[in-house]
Amino acid sequence: MDRKKLTSYIQLINTTGIGPIGFKKLLSRFGDVDKALEAVSLKKKLFPRNKAEEEIMQAEIKGVEIITSSDEIYPYNLKQIEDAPPILYAKGRLELLQNCNMLAVVGSRSASLSALKMAETIAGDVSRRGITIVSGMARGIDAAAHSGALKAGGQTIAVLGTGIDVVYPSENENLYKELSEDGLILTEYPFRTRPQATNFPRRNRIVSGLSKGVLVIEAGLRSGSLITAHQALEQGRDVYAVPGAPYDGRSDGCNKLLKDGATLVDGADDIVENFNFSEVTFTPRILEKVSETDDLFEYSLDKPENNSDSPKQNNEYDKLLSLISSSGEDIDELIRTMDLPTEKVLTMIVELELDDKITRLPGNRVGKI
Repeated sequence: MDRKKLTSYIQLINTTGIGPIGFKKLLSRFGDVDKALEAVSLKKKLFPRNKAEEEIMQAEIKGVEIITSSDEIYPYNLKQIEDAPPILYAKGRLELLQNCNMLAVVGSRSASLSALKMAETIAGDVSRRGITIVSGMARGIDAAAHSGALKAGGQTIAVLGTGIDVVYPSENENLYKELSEDGLILTEYPFRTRPQATNFPRRNRIVSGLSKGVLVIEAGLRSGSLITAHQALEQGRDVYAVPGAPYDGRSDGCNKLLKDGATLVDGADDIVENFNFSEVTFTPRILEKVSETDDLFEYSLDKPENNSDSPKQNNEYDKLLSLISSSGEDIDELIRTMDLPTEKVLTMIVELELDDKITRLPGNRVGKI
């Protein structure tokens, strides 16, 4: 797209009161973005054109590509959702967008060690079969899925809830660098956009929209991952879930999805065998609201239990406890993951035992009570 048209795209979508659906309707009605801008200017104050031009300049300086919904490279799957973003900022391997066989992997930000290992393993195995892994670069399951695909030499795309020049959470800076070189980073948000609570549910519709299916690993009933699964169902995508212990709240969402008909997954084969590798025209679904999920958007993502990128654990004990699932974790694996002196981790385990938060299990393992 030429520079003038691109400037108009950026100007229109950033005009107050114009969202993705409104943008699409305006283009459909007027047939041209500049004509749409002219019509909108009669009723609204337009986003300054010089600011839109600055976005393009920033992209050129920072090696970022700005893709519009009219460009051939725009992802096929994403284009089919009702509220597809009119523009995407992209950094990394643009050719990854040519593969329509994508799987989203989402889950808990304070995931157990078992869940992190499963996310990394499944993402790696699935990516070896030619499926691109999509996630949100959050801590926990998202980061593990991206890492699994990268380690396997597969393809992976991260969708941010910030500007493409803002690394969030900051602890994933190294992962961001890897993704910008060997994977692809996408966002619909302008440069310098800081993380805000409302950004992440919007980000999640792109994660699911890019994909043919969504895999959920460890998710509570009020988590952002359940929002993504719900959006995936509405978009006509398949939903996969890894079952968890019924007494671990982090698995309540996954278990609920399985009860509602999601495909049960305990390895990559369960996904690949059910995956449609041909070009798909998705049929959106109208879902009945259920009590556990009908008000997910009313729960502020500022709250740690709901925030898709909540703050780091209060201390090392919280981090250790978050890694331990009810089904049990290997103590040696916990020591390696904590990256602390062995004696310190062993002391912490004893103290958590004395507080009746974990219990010893056979085979040098501990489990959450």
